[in-house]
Amino acid sequence: MMKSLSRMCGMMVIGLMVSCAKDSTPSGDLNGTYVGTYLESGALQDSGTVKIVFVGSNFSGVSVGTSRSICNGGYAVLGDSINFTNLCSTPDSELLLVGKYFLIESNDSLYFNRVSNGTVYYQELFSLKKQ
Repeated sequence: MMKSLSRMCGMMVIGLMVSCAKDSTPSGDLNGTYVGTYLESGALQDSGTVKIVFVGSNFSGVSVGTSRSICNGGYAVLGDSINFTNLCSTPDSELLLVGKYFLIESNDSLYFNRVSNGTVYYQELFSLKKQ
């Protein structure tokens, strides 16, 4: 029941973001500094503020108030997804921005969303605005 409710809320948030976006097709050119919020819901819960800097095909960042940090590494935009690869020796489970996320660009804002595929249900949402 809770799992269905969380999924439905997540889909409504994504639907609202897409419907409000003039052009939500990711361009792949994310160069710049973005600041915003991170929210994880479901079986795992966490939240905080994040700052992510994109330069070329690389990223770095910081997180405040979350239990996980942001590493530095590379990223690639393909279709409606963004895939992050970290260069730190820190285990992926201790980092934010690991692997593939659904990506929406709207004017000067970015939204990353991911729902778990495993046995433990969780949803991650990044809501960022270019500075």
